[in-house]
Amino acid sequence: MATSQLRLQRQSAPPLLRLLLPSPLLLLLLCTLLVPPLGVGAGQLLDASSVGALQAFKSALGVTYSDWNADLDCCFATCGPTDGWTNVFCDGDGQVTDITFQGGSPLSPGPLPLQLSSLTALTYIMLRQLRIHAELKAFTQHLSAVSGLQRFDMAYNFLYGSIPAALVTMPALTILALPVNYLTGSIPQLGSQLVELILASNYLSSSFPNPSTPLASCSAYSTCLTDFTGCPGSVRTSGVCGTICGGGCGEGEACAPLVEEGTMPGNTIPMECAVSIDSVPPRLMHTSAAAAMLLLRRSLGVTFTDWTATSLCLVSGGSMLTPHGWTGVRCDSQGHPIAIDITATTGHALPGNGIYTEFKAFAWHLSRLTSLKHLDLSSNVLYGPIHSSLLTIPTLTSLTLSDNYLSGCIPALGSQLLSLSLSSNYLSSSFPMPPTPLPACSAHTNCLTDVSACNTSEAGAGNQRSASECAICGGGCAEGVVCAPNLMVLRRAQSMQSTQSTQSAMAAAATLSYPMSCFRSRDSFLPVAMAPDAVAAMLALKTGLHVPFTDWVQGALCSVEWGADSTTHGWTAVTCNGEGHPTAIAIDLQELSGSFPSEMSALTALTHISLINDRIVAEIGALAQNLPSITNLQYLDMAYNFLYGFIPETLLTLPALTFLSLSVNYLSGSIPQPGSQLLELALSSNYLSSSFPSSPTPIPTCTAFSTCLTDFTGCPGSLRTSGDCGTICGGGCGEGEACAPLVEEGIEPGSIIPMGCAVSIESVPPRLMHTSAATAMLLLKRSLGVTFTDWTTASLCLTPGGSMLTPHGWTGVLCDSQGHPIAMSMCQHHGRDGSVSPPSPVVPSVVSTLQALSSIALPGNSIYTEFKPFAWHLSRLSSLKHLDLSSNLLYGPIHSSLVTIATLTSLTLSGNYLSGSIPALGSQLLSLSLASNFLSSSFPTLPTPLPACSAHTNCLTDVSACNTSEAGAGNQRSGSECAICGGGCAEGKVCAPNLMVWRRAKSMQSTQSTLAVAAVATLSYPMSCFTSRDSFLPVAMAPAAAAAMLALKTSLHVPFTDWLEGALCSVEWGTDSTTHGWTAVTCNGDGHPTAIAINLQELSGSFPRQVSALTALTHISLINDRIVAEMGVLAANLPSIPNLQYLELSYNFIYGTLPTAILAKDTLTSISLASNYLSGSIPAVGSQISELHLPHNYLTGTFPSSGATFASCTCADNCLQSAVNCNAGDEALQRESGCDICSHAIGTVQPCGANRVCAPEVSPAAEPASLLPMTCHASGGKKSKRACKKKRSVCHPLQCGAGYFCVPFVRSCKGYKCVKLWR
Repeated sequence: MATSQLRLQRQSAPPLLRLLLPSPLLLLLLCTLLVPPLGVGAGQLLDASSVGALQAFKSALGVTYSDWNADLDCCFATCGPTDGWTNVFCDGDGQVTDITFQGGSPLSPGPLPLQLSSLTALTYIMLRQLRIHAELKAFTQHLSAVSGLQRFDMAYNFLYGSIPAALVTMPALTILALPVNYLTGSIPQLGSQLVELILASNYLSSSFPNPSTPLASCSAYSTCLTDFTGCPGSVRTSGVCGTICGGGCGEGEACAPLVEEGTMPGNTIPMECAVSIDSVPPRLMHTSAAAAMLLLRRSLGVTFTDWTATSLCLVSGGSMLTPHGWTGVRCDSQGHPIAIDITATTGHALPGNGIYTEFKAFAWHLSRLTSLKHLDLSSNVLYGPIHSSLLTIPTLTSLTLSDNYLSGCIPALGSQLLSLSLSSNYLSSSFPMPPTPLPACSAHTNCLTDVSACNTSEAGAGNQRSASECAICGGGCAEGVVCAPNLMVLRRAQSMQSTQSTQSAMAAAATLSYPMSCFRSRDSFLPVAMAPDAVAAMLALKTGLHVPFTDWVQGALCSVEWGADSTTHGWTAVTCNGEGHPTAIAIDLQELSGSFPSEMSALTALTHISLINDRIVAEIGALAQNLPSITNLQYLDMAYNFLYGFIPETLLTLPALTFLSLSVNYLSGSIPQPGSQLLELALSSNYLSSSFPSSPTPIPTCTAFSTCLTDFTGCPGSLRTSGDCGTICGGGCGEGEACAPLVEEGIEPGSIIPMGCAVSIESVPPRLMHTSAATAMLLLKRSLGVTFTDWTTASLCLTPGGSMLTPHGWTGVLCDSQGHPIAMSMCQHHGRDGSVSPPSPVVPSVVSTLQALSSIALPGNSIYTEFKPFAWHLSRLSSLKHLDLSSNLLYGPIHSSLVTIATLTSLTLSGNYLSGSIPALGSQLLSLSLASNFLSSSFPTLPTPLPACSAHTNCLTDVSACNTSEAGAGNQRSGSECAICGGGCAEGKVCAPNLMVWRRAKSMQSTQSTLAVAAVATLSYPMSCFTSRDSFLPVAMAPAAAAAMLALKTSLHVPFTDWLEGALCSVEWGTDSTTHGWTAVTCNGDGHPTAIAINLQELSGSFPRQVSALTALTHISLINDRIVAEMGVLAANLPSIPNLQYLELSYNFIYGTLPTAILAKDTLTSISLASNYLSGSIPAVGSQISELHLPHNYLTGTFPSSGATFASCTCADNCLQSAVNCNAGDEALQRESGCDICSHAIGTVQPCGANRVCAPEVSPAAEPASLLPMTCHASGGKKSKRACKKKRSVCHPLQCGAGYFCVPFVRSCKGYKCVKLWR
């Protein structure tokens, strides 16, 4: 009898026999008795399409039969009961006719795969008593494609929802059995082809539909139907018909049973409303989740091409018929992944993927998944011990690690575990006693001495490996070493690739048996100290991108490439090689801004950069302009940000770059020609236009979906569906502009948001710094010993978004569009001697005028001074948001005014020698790092919790208010370390590092590079008590000095009201925090002035002859004081100051020629007259001059040769014919126009004639260094006093008579008058 005849017999058999017929033994018996010995088709094989369909069925429903194997293509009932495909029946041609499961292991909720449609001979599917818990409509969504199906039986399961009309109207379906389930709703109109319908024991409601053809057999007993006409039945006796799911569910919901372990189908159990398949379309994955998934893809080498930024994720319960991506992933309704199932590279299921790595390192971060319930890593090549944190995840109920190479003891189990499979490993010792018995546990085929706590049927050493099998790695490995499969597994896998696919070969490799050897554990690859030049570059990157990690500090250890994250280290998100050079930076899911700094060129080992979903709002050309300097960069991923503008060609042609992802941004314009080195390019979800550029070398992997491209040849893609390609930025932006997104708080990358035209990097030239700001910056330069030679009055300052490739000065400084500094960064920049800052530097008071300055970063500069006086004036910066003074040699207490600056949100003082208690903190702080100091007492209670706080390695007794993980005295210094300065210093003293640090630094310079001296800051050396600068009290000024200073006050019209006889003068080592008089003056201990710094005032007149009495005066600074004076008159008495060393008169309206006596004064070593109106030739320069700054004047002729050896000399922006004797670089930086002053050619030696001078016409609103009209006047002044008494809108001293000077008329808002010069 043929198989088809057998099938007809089965259909007409009595009900009892029908239930028995699917039994494999009975079928075999019938085949033996009924099929003739020479029956047709004996021994026929399954074809390839049938094998593929059955494999899909196996994967979808979780079939566990080992003989459901692609290598076994012989079907049961044609080849024999042991030859493969249990429960599958074929006809004589090898075509599948029946798939029958009854009882046995539960099956997954499907759905039934679409591939079943290829089984054209399939007529019968039975899936009985398999605990399938699924919505019927979802489970059978592909079933209508099985055109020949005649019988479908799913009795005794947990099916719920309504019966789909497509199921009861399948053209060939004659028998449908769905009894003992939890189906609800009305029964749809039945197809005329149905002969038998069994629906008993469900919750179906309404009336039974009137069939067009009466059913031969029908059962609807124990349902909630109101009318059984056409189908015998009865109402449920439990009385729950009207109460399930609260009487009904809403639109898009289905009433589902709450199934627990041990519940049997048919039991009366609680039911609740669940989302129905009809209302669950795929969703775009949440941006932060997609960012993490793309990183997981890269880390695990996932090859699915639909794991992209623009792919839709199937929502749990949603219809698989809807187009979607993210193969193997299920998301919740918010687009967050809830399950990953990558089986043989097809809860978290990653079985059979040939994952070859140390288990602890691989799974370390899985223990942080707070919702993880199911984890399956079986059939891989994982080795090493199981780490305890994984087994105690509070939510984890099912863990499968079978068929790996795990060794060592099994750690203590958490009470939450319900299912644990550790079979086929090399685990040793006894199975630990679980807190509660495990319902499902397997640990056979290991090296355990007792597994009774897991499974009593495996008590003792039963079902374990033999002693010889357990003697792996010679009986054990040394400390820091782990027992692992030998690398031959990889070679075997590679040899298999010639005949099999890579994925199947690696999966097969996991089942091989091969030797195991001792290899270094990843925990033994200890973090290393980062190389000094790399530290400087990384600190610059921290500042440039505003990286929030508080452990990016000098002296922190960097995780090495093979090291595990379980080892304590710093430099979060950075990986280094063994020499301490960064190889990978992965700062993902943070909030960054700014650009990559030029110092990145020092990162010669860096190959990988990942900045995914960091909310970066930047023009890509500005952000990435320095990336081409990273010569070995291979991988760059900046997906999921707010990048805009045109993709720079230099980015696509980086010589080593093989991978570039810019997906999910706001890039526009055409795509430049990619370099031939690129292997993968991802540009999806942007506004890129025109055609994808043709290339002789196609990019192997390229995606441009959801863009505005008109031609996708060479890069598969699609047009944006939002229809906004031609409307962004009003259809386009003008020259020098870029179309930028208007980003608000809460907006996610990839969202459709308004876009407007913004200034492009190409149209943002550097600006001349504002004169008052330049004044303050030059004073700061002197105080901190900044050695950058481009910090000059004539230098241009880079503005945000401007191209760093444009020539500019003011290294490390950014200015706003008005030329005011907004950010300053100097990382590992040292002082004048090339190693450390000047002794006891302070931030000068004039810095308080930099009211636009919002970010200061000075880490790693070996600043050796008392903290309070150093930073006193920083508290007056009204816009300061970020301050980083880490990794210096600052000592003493933190002053309270600094931590309460109203705008300050980020303060980093780690890696210093600060002591004392921490003052009360302001509520505005968001990030505070005080680690690695000597601070004591308790961390103060905070007004609001700090999002980022670090205070470890101090002497604090309680830091719980900073970080609960460091509660109490945890992670603090020992008692001996905290016993600094003999336990404390007397009043007026401060505990500071001993001066031996300077000797160490100097001794290191002779044998090591300058950068090596930065390591001095990390040395541990004795601390001693020194006099605090607050204890250097002001002194009374010496009488002779006071007389001279009062003469200077009158002569220069100094406005300070505290220049009085009897006022106290601040001493050199004192602090501005101490009350004193004589503003801008510093004295020595004997009351003699040593420095005068009157800046940003309005002065006029000249230095009187009495200044010769100032015998201790070494420094004079009159920057930006609006002095309108002839240089020869103003400075006539300066040479009489016996010890003058430093003279700064920049940013004024000083005119005339340079006096020879000034340049020849034997004590004067530094002169700055920048940004004035000096003319004439430069006289001979004395050999004592080491610094000479004359830029931005009208000097002529040739810079003279001299015996001077300049440490610094600048003379740009003059009218010189030759500047080579000053600075060869200034030769080409002379004025191109404007040299015809006073209506004469500047080349004339005396353009105004004898005894006359060329002077600027200065209005009250005029700024120094601006181009002003210049006219000739008598030198020295010959006009009468009366000539100037009339109010004037401009002032020339030469308009006054001899012995008179022109000053602002005090009784009027404008105008000037002549006053007699006091002598």
